[in-house]
Amino acid sequence: MVKDCSVLVDKVILPRAVNSIESLRNGLVPKKVEVFIWRARLGRIPVRFELDKRGIDLNSVRCPICDGDIETVEHILFSCQMAKDIWAKVLKWWGYNSALFGYEDIFNGTFGYVAHDHKRNQWQAVCWVVCYIIWKNRNAKVFKNKLETVPSLFSEVQVLSYDWISRRCKGHIMDWLQWFSQP
Repeated sequence: MVKDCSVLVDKVILPRAVNSIESLRNGLVPKKVEVFIWRARLGRIPVRFELDKRGIDLNSVRCPICDGDIETVEHILFSCQMAKDIWAKVLKWWGYNSALFGYEDIFNGTFGYVAHDHKRNQWQAVCWVVCYIIWKNRNAKVFKNKLETVPSLFSEVQVLSYDWISRRCKGHIMDWLQWFSQP
Protein backbone atom coordinates (compact mmCIF):
# COMPACT_ATOMS: atom_id res chain seq x y z
CA MET A 1 0.00 0.00 0.00
CA VAL A 2 1.06 3.59 -0.55
CA LYS A 3 0.90 4.33 3.18
CA ASP A 4 3.26 1.40 3.90
CA CYS A 5 5.73 2.70 1.32
CA SER A 6 5.52 6.16 2.87
CA VAL A 7 6.25 4.75 6.32
CA LEU A 8 9.17 2.77 4.88
CA VAL A 9 10.61 5.92 3.29
CA ASP A 10 10.19 7.81 6.58
CA LYS A 11 11.74 5.13 8.80
CA VAL A 12 14.41 3.56 6.63
CA ILE A 13 15.40 5.73 3.70
CA LEU A 14 15.26 9.21 5.24
CA PRO A 15 16.52 8.70 8.79
CA ARG A 16 17.31 11.59 11.10
CA ALA A 17 21.02 11.78 11.87
CA VAL A 18 21.68 10.73 15.46
CA ASN A 19 22.74 13.53 17.85
CA SER A 20 22.87 16.07 15.06
CA ILE A 21 20.80 18.95 13.76
CA GLU A 22 21.38 17.63 10.27
CA SER A 23 18.31 15.95 8.92
CA LEU A 24 17.23 14.48 5.66
CA ARG A 25 13.65 15.04 6.69
CA ASN A 26 11.73 18.25 6.65
CA GLY A 27 7.97 18.05 6.83
CA LEU A 28 7.61 21.43 5.12
CA VAL A 29 8.45 20.05 1.68
CA PRO A 30 6.96 17.13 -0.26
CA LYS A 31 8.62 13.74 0.02
CA LYS A 32 9.79 13.99 -3.61
CA VAL A 33 12.00 16.92 -2.56
CA GLU A 34 13.29 15.06 0.52
CA VAL A 35 14.17 12.08 -1.69
CA PHE A 36 15.82 14.35 -4.27
CA ILE A 37 18.00 15.96 -1.56
CA TRP A 38 18.85 12.56 -0.12
CA ARG A 39 19.91 11.31 -3.57
CA ALA A 40 21.84 14.53 -4.32
CA ARG A 41 23.77 14.29 -1.04
CA LEU A 42 24.74 10.73 -1.94
CA GLY A 43 25.78 11.80 -5.45
CA ARG A 44 23.00 9.70 -6.94
CA ILE A 45 21.25 12.13 -9.23
CA PRO A 46 22.02 11.50 -12.90
CA VAL A 47 24.48 14.27 -13.65
CA ARG A 48 26.69 13.74 -16.67
CA PHE A 49 29.85 13.01 -14.67
CA GLU A 50 28.15 10.19 -12.74
CA LEU A 51 26.56 8.77 -15.89
CA ASP A 52 29.94 8.78 -17.63
CA LYS A 53 31.52 6.97 -14.65
CA ARG A 54 28.89 4.25 -15.05
CA GLY A 55 29.84 3.74 -18.69
CA ILE A 56 26.95 5.59 -20.33
CA ASP A 57 28.23 7.13 -23.54
CA LEU A 58 27.48 10.86 -23.66
CA ASN A 59 28.47 13.49 -26.18
CA SER A 60 29.84 15.65 -23.39
CA VAL A 61 30.15 15.67 -19.60
CA ARG A 62 30.12 19.46 -19.51
CA CYS A 63 27.35 21.40 -17.79
CA PRO A 64 24.38 21.79 -20.16
CA ILE A 65 23.57 25.22 -18.73
CA CYS A 66 26.90 27.06 -18.67
CA ASP A 67 29.21 24.67 -20.57
CA GLY A 68 31.90 25.99 -18.25
CA ASP A 69 32.79 22.91 -16.21
CA ILE A 70 32.08 19.22 -15.76
CA GLU A 71 28.52 18.61 -14.61
CA THR A 72 28.68 17.26 -11.06
CA VAL A 73 26.08 17.52 -8.32
CA GLU A 74 28.02 20.31 -6.64
CA HIS A 75 28.50 22.17 -9.91
CA ILE A 76 24.91 22.04 -11.15
CA LEU A 77 23.35 22.95 -7.79
CA PHE A 78 25.91 25.45 -6.47
CA SER A 79 28.84 26.35 -8.75
CA CYS A 80 27.19 26.88 -12.13
CA GLN A 81 26.79 30.60 -12.81
CA MET A 82 23.02 30.31 -13.00
CA ALA A 83 22.93 28.46 -9.67
CA LYS A 84 25.20 31.09 -8.10
CA ASP A 85 22.89 33.85 -9.33
CA ILE A 86 19.81 32.13 -7.92
CA TRP A 87 21.52 31.47 -4.58
CA ALA A 88 22.65 35.11 -4.41
CA LYS A 89 19.03 36.26 -4.84
CA VAL A 90 17.74 33.77 -2.26
CA LEU A 91 20.43 34.67 0.27
CA LYS A 92 19.72 38.37 -0.21
CA TRP A 93 15.97 37.71 0.15
CA TRP A 94 16.62 36.04 3.52
CA GLY A 95 19.06 38.76 4.59
CA TYR A 96 22.25 36.68 4.43
CA ASN A 97 25.62 37.70 3.03
CA SER A 98 26.21 35.57 -0.05
CA ALA A 99 30.00 35.71 0.21
CA LEU A 100 30.73 32.42 1.93
CA PHE A 101 28.76 29.23 2.21
CA GLY A 102 29.43 25.59 1.62
CA TYR A 103 27.16 23.29 -0.25
CA GLU A 104 26.85 21.00 2.79
CA ASP A 105 25.59 24.00 4.78
CA ILE A 106 22.95 24.60 2.12
CA PHE A 107 21.93 20.94 1.95
CA ASN A 108 21.57 20.95 5.73
CA GLY A 109 19.91 24.36 5.86
CA THR A 110 22.43 25.42 8.52
CA PHE A 111 23.96 28.35 6.64
CA GLY A 112 23.38 31.52 8.61
CA TYR A 113 22.00 31.84 12.10
CA VAL A 114 18.33 31.24 12.61
CA ALA A 115 17.21 31.51 16.21
CA HIS A 116 13.91 29.63 16.16
CA ASP A 117 13.43 26.01 15.11
CA HIS A 118 10.45 26.78 12.89
CA LYS A 119 12.46 29.47 11.05
CA ARG A 120 15.41 27.09 10.70
CA ASN A 121 13.09 24.45 9.23
CA GLN A 122 11.64 27.04 6.87
CA TRP A 123 15.13 28.10 5.79
CA GLN A 124 16.13 24.46 5.22
CA ALA A 125 12.94 23.94 3.20
CA VAL A 126 13.71 26.99 1.05
CA CYS A 127 17.26 25.71 0.45
CA TRP A 128 15.89 22.37 -0.66
CA VAL A 129 13.32 24.04 -2.91
CA VAL A 130 16.12 26.03 -4.57
CA CYS A 131 18.05 22.81 -5.29
CA TYR A 132 14.90 21.16 -6.64
CA ILE A 133 14.07 24.14 -8.91
CA ILE A 134 17.65 24.28 -10.23
CA TRP A 135 17.46 20.55 -11.02
CA LYS A 136 14.09 20.94 -12.76
CA ASN A 137 15.55 23.79 -14.83
CA ARG A 138 18.56 21.66 -15.75
CA ASN A 139 16.25 18.86 -16.90
CA ALA A 140 14.17 21.30 -18.97
CA LYS A 141 17.37 22.39 -20.72
CA VAL A 142 18.56 18.82 -21.34
CA PHE A 143 15.27 17.29 -22.44
CA LYS A 144 13.32 20.21 -23.93
CA ASN A 145 16.11 22.68 -24.76
CA LYS A 146 14.24 25.22 -22.64
CA LEU A 147 16.04 27.38 -20.08
CA GLU A 148 14.32 29.72 -17.64
CA THR A 149 15.79 33.04 -16.52
CA VAL A 150 17.15 33.62 -13.03
CA PRO A 151 14.33 36.05 -12.09
CA SER A 152 11.65 33.55 -13.14
CA LEU A 153 13.39 30.73 -11.24
CA PHE A 154 13.68 32.93 -8.17
CA SER A 155 9.97 33.73 -8.39
CA GLU A 156 9.22 30.02 -8.66
CA VAL A 157 11.31 29.40 -5.53
CA GLN A 158 9.34 32.04 -3.63
CA VAL A 159 5.95 30.77 -4.79
CA LEU A 160 6.64 27.05 -4.34
CA SER A 161 8.32 27.48 -0.96
CA TYR A 162 5.46 29.69 0.27
CA ASP A 163 2.88 27.21 -0.99
CA TRP A 164 4.54 24.12 0.46
CA ILE A 165 5.55 25.71 3.77
CA SER A 166 2.26 27.52 4.40
CA ARG A 167 0.29 24.31 3.79
CA ARG A 168 2.47 22.25 6.10
CA CYS A 169 3.47 24.75 8.81
CA LYS A 170 1.14 24.09 11.72
CA GLY A 171 0.33 26.98 14.00
CA HIS A 172 2.06 29.64 11.95
CA ILE A 173 -0.10 31.70 9.63
CA MET A 174 2.09 33.15 6.91
CA ASP A 175 1.35 36.35 5.07
CA TRP A 176 2.25 36.30 1.36
CA LEU A 177 3.41 39.93 1.28
CA GLN A 178 5.66 39.43 4.30
CA TRP A 179 7.01 36.18 2.81
CA PHE A 180 7.69 37.85 -0.51
CA SER A 181 9.50 40.86 1.01
CA GLN A 182 11.47 39.12 3.76
CA PRO A 183 10.44 35.90 5.47
